[in-house]
Amino acid sequence: MDLPPTDNRCTGAFGWAIDVGEVDGVDVGGMRVVSISFHSGHRDTGGQEVFLFIDERATDEQYDRLRALFTGGLGGPLGELQTLMGVLQGEDRAAIELKSEGRYTTITVDHRISGDAEMLTGADGEVTQFAHGRLSNVLGPVADVGTSSGFRVSLGLGNFGIEVKGRAAMRGPFRYRFNGDSGGPT
Repeated sequence: MDLPPTDNRCTGAFGWAIDVGEVDGVDVGGMRVVSISFHSGHRDTGGQEVFLFIDERATDEQYDRLRALFTGGLGGPLGELQTLMGVLQGEDRAAIELKSEGRYTTITVDHRISGDAEMLTGADGEVTQFAHGRLSNVLGPVADVGTSSGFRVSLGLGNFGIEVKGRAAMRGPFRYRFNGDSGGPT
């Protein structure tokens, strides 16, 4: 929503389940990636700290491509991630599970991250959606909006420890395409 975070601090998780895709000719279909970020103040001025988890099943080549892509280093629709990232605090291979069933969604990164959320419904009984968000290139053009029943991050690093409930949650489909020319994201 482009507003400063509640309590002037924000810890969040972005999880990507890649059904089909390739990066520079390397197949990354079936892979999972999770980015944990922390910032104080508005995200544009707070200098984010990021920790990146890449699917433990990734080959070294897949790992390298996914790391470059999800830190914004390859430009395109995810290029904005590079401008938002202040410091990459670390990266690791991990068992990642992302599930979405009905109105419920979960994220788990081995024993270090867990979160559950229920998507909110409107008066018409449909899941409430958010469109035209500031990060819509990264998150996708439309996102389902929900609230977390629990969210825990325990990395043992500075600002990467939190346990909360009742916070904002979103999920949605995405499709990235970038052919490397100056035409920008499609």
